[in-house]
Amino acid sequence: MKTGRVRIWGAGICLAAAMARGVPAEPLPAPTDSACTPAFSEADVMHGFRLQTPCDLHPALQKRLIMAADRAARHAALTNRQRAAFAQAANVLLGGVGARALDHVAPLLAGLAEQAQAHPDYDFVSTARLWRQRYRQLLDDIAMARTTDPLERDVDDAIDQLDLDRAARLLAQQLIEPQEPDDLTAVRSYESAIVEWLRFSPQRALTFAELAHALVPDDIEIAAIYADLLDDARRLDEAQRLDEFLIIRYQTLAQDKPDRWRPRIAMTLTRLGRLYEAEHLPQEAEMAYLHALGVYWGIAREHPLAYGPDLATTFADLGMLYRDLHRLPGAIEAYGEALKLERALERRAPAEFAPEVAVTLNDLGILDDMTERPDDAERALLEAVVIQRTLAHANAAAYQSELARTLNNLGNLYAELSRFDDAEQVYDEALGLRRELARDYPAAYVPEVARTLGNLGVLYRMRGQPGRARTAYREALAAYRTLSPRHAAAYRPDEARTLNNFGVLLSSLHEPRGAEQAYRRAIVLYAALTRIEPAAYRLDYARTLGNLARLYGETGRPREADATHREAARLTDSSAQ
Repeated sequence: MKTGRVRIWGAGICLAAAMARGVPAEPLPAPTDSACTPAFSEADVMHGFRLQTPCDLHPALQKRLIMAADRAARHAALTNRQRAAFAQAANVLLGGVGARALDHVAPLLAGLAEQAQAHPDYDFVSTARLWRQRYRQLLDDIAMARTTDPLERDVDDAIDQLDLDRAARLLAQQLIEPQEPDDLTAVRSYESAIVEWLRFSPQRALTFAELAHALVPDDIEIAAIYADLLDDARRLDEAQRLDEFLIIRYQTLAQDKPDRWRPRIAMTLTRLGRLYEAEHLPQEAEMAYLHALGVYWGIAREHPLAYGPDLATTFADLGMLYRDLHRLPGAIEAYGEALKLERALERRAPAEFAPEVAVTLNDLGILDDMTERPDDAERALLEAVVIQRTLAHANAAAYQSELARTLNNLGNLYAELSRFDDAEQVYDEALGLRRELARDYPAAYVPEVARTLGNLGVLYRMRGQPGRARTAYREALAAYRTLSPRHAAAYRPDEARTLNNFGVLLSSLHEPRGAEQAYRRAIVLYAALTRIEPAAYRLDYARTLGNLARLYGETGRPREADATHREAARLTDSSAQ
């Protein structure tokens, strides 16, 4: 391991100890201007939302908020887990606005929920926290000195009331005023970008941010929001160049005001690492993450509870990078540092960080299994299961699917260790949880049911129970066929793997026709997947071709066997290169 990384790894341990000693937390941004903050229940969400803390809201407003949340979740077809996260995010929004603004929260809930339609793994809570931060920053900005334009008072009032539709219209009126100086037009375009983003209109926000940046390219606040929006729009090359520019500017500014600008440096480096990963630049991504860790360590020593979570997240990002690069020892070390930090944070705020500890334990368990450390893998996965059982008991909507995933991974480990009884027991529990989830949300959870059935099929075959294996494989494949084309694409690798395994079973049962059909269907899927991501699927494609070649050889078709073997060898050779 490199010396620089040793220092960072040790820094994580020291920081965890500092958090465990109970360093006082920095105060959160001021919430509403009322002594009581309205809040939805985050657990009772399966059959509708309710205000757990209604405060003194007028009954009509309470009803509007509940109806808006119900309608938004129903329209976006949110799963139970997404509903729980959506309720938590709504509470973050409610806690970040003043009493005058509560009348205009309801329309925002629809915009927030809609984001999950395009992004099934959408992080509602992180978005809500960023929303709260940007809204309060906008309030601070408009509190500063303004021009004599009479419309500005109306704009400020609309923003203060969270009447963002009205604010957008008024800002549009200002932007068409003739002969305004560029810097004023840039400020108004920037404010329009923030307002549109707060309305969950990211494309319109990007248009305004692009105009503002073109007018004043050296303004770092405008450049920062523009870079964020470019990243969200997956305009990766432009976002990368802008982030690189921002880091240089932040480093210069940090020489005079390090407390203000070092957090910006670390945050931008972390995002830049993710951009480099997305652009298949792993060395640049690694350097960005390592640099970010160094900066975060410096500021987290002084403010461990404020920046410890960001430090842990960056360690996890680095761990994922190493995992994807098959640098598994480095991945285990990085995840281990993230886990130390999360455990320390959990002691201070268990409700917030226990789920993070469980997720990291699950990831570590998988890595330990991949590096042939079964005892460590079992310990990590069992601890994750214990945590997630407790969480799911208190809030099934939020954590049942996570528990099922960890149980499935534990079953995989037990199957590899030939602990077949243990494997079957945890697979059965995972399958029961996933069937229950699939009854309410088939599009989201039927593929998970199919995945566990496929694992059970492999287990039954290994136990010499071909009849049960056949039933499990057939049910899994039937489940994949029920998916819409949009959802099916995401699970093609699982379907291809199940078809290959089904072919192996049928071949062992001397059913060559059925085995050939299964292999051929798997090959069609793997061929398409390999065209898109050759490094990820080439070996699986070759393995299935090899199985088909053996079948041809066993059934007296030597010419076809030889041709298929050659194709499999070509794929294997190109993978080695």
